[in-house]
Amino acid sequence: MLSDLADLLPGMAAREAANPEDYPAESVAALYAAGIPQSPFAAEMGGEGATCRRATEAIEAIATASPSLALLAAMPMGLAGVLSARTAAPDETWQRRHDDHVAAIAGDYGAGRIYAACNSERGAGGSLAATKTVAVRDGSGEFRLTGEKILASSGTHASVFFSTAKVDPADLPGAGIVEMFFVDAHAPEVEILTDWNGFGMRSSESHSVRYDGVKSASILGFPNYLDLMQPTSYWAHQFAAIPLGCAKTILDALGKPTPQAPSLRLRLAEAQMRYEAMRAYLLETADGFRLAAGPAYAARVLRTKTYVTQEATKLCAEMFALSGGRHYSRSSPVARTFADAFAGTALRPPLALGLETLAGQFEL
Repeated sequence: MLSDLADLLPGMAAREAANPEDYPAESVAALYAAGIPQSPFAAEMGGEGATCRRATEAIEAIATASPSLALLAAMPMGLAGVLSARTAAPDETWQRRHDDHVAAIAGDYGAGRIYAACNSERGAGGSLAATKTVAVRDGSGEFRLTGEKILASSGTHASVFFSTAKVDPADLPGAGIVEMFFVDAHAPEVEILTDWNGFGMRSSESHSVRYDGVKSASILGFPNYLDLMQPTSYWAHQFAAIPLGCAKTILDALGKPTPQAPSLRLRLAEAQMRYEAMRAYLLETADGFRLAAGPAYAARVLRTKTYVTQEATKLCAEMFALSGGRHYSRSSPVARTFADAFAGTALRPPLALGLETLAGQFEL
């Protein structure tokens, strides 16, 4: 997968440079044709059994060509990684449902259908517990979602949104604080706005979405899956890989050809060491991923994600300050990458939430 991806990166970088504002449809299609988003699935489902570490490396590599494209790829690749991880449903019925759902989604990936995250909400601050979208079971037994989301990656280009919603335990025995539901992105009860105007990640089409009683075909896993299985740790690694890839892009841009000034070479050598240390930390944590890994690992993931995104973004800012006037323009690839690093760190999920949680949990 990484070898195939390496062949695609030059074309993706060229398309990003030529048109950084619009959704990268050609590059997304190339990723699916090469089997990149579906790589965590088993071979019999069209993947190659890629580990969390391998998927994290892939997202970083994509980010060096286009951070927006990396964000778009992280959503379905993370879902594939979560679905492919070993799980234990509460009973045979839920296990059968889960296994059938995984097979169906793998088939969708092979057909190029795009699964996109649609979870964030205004005022929630990134907290799942603050979710206001609700799912109510109707008279036919189907769940219907009502609420408004923001930052829905892929926008109108998505085929299926996976979205969090609160559900009454009377409608779903054993339900957690929120469940993850799958929704047809083009159902009549779904309104996808065109309000994305981000500082960075310009081509990710991260619009707002309104649900007005839209039917959900299924939930992720089984009741209380998000709390019991802790699947969001998988995405945390991939989100952290994006600003890390941004740092690599800016480092390469400033370091090739080698600067003449010894002082600048020293600063870039220091930047390279910091980049390599962050990358090693992230990949080591990714090596330990498994579902239901427990609170100690969850805390490690939070520390890793928070540290890497924060420090990678700082490094991007410092290198941008070193880059000189030739990069101080809206059309500069270094300036765009700098903006993308900040956008990703600030929004998915908010850095402030990570720091607040770390402070609340801190003990040695």
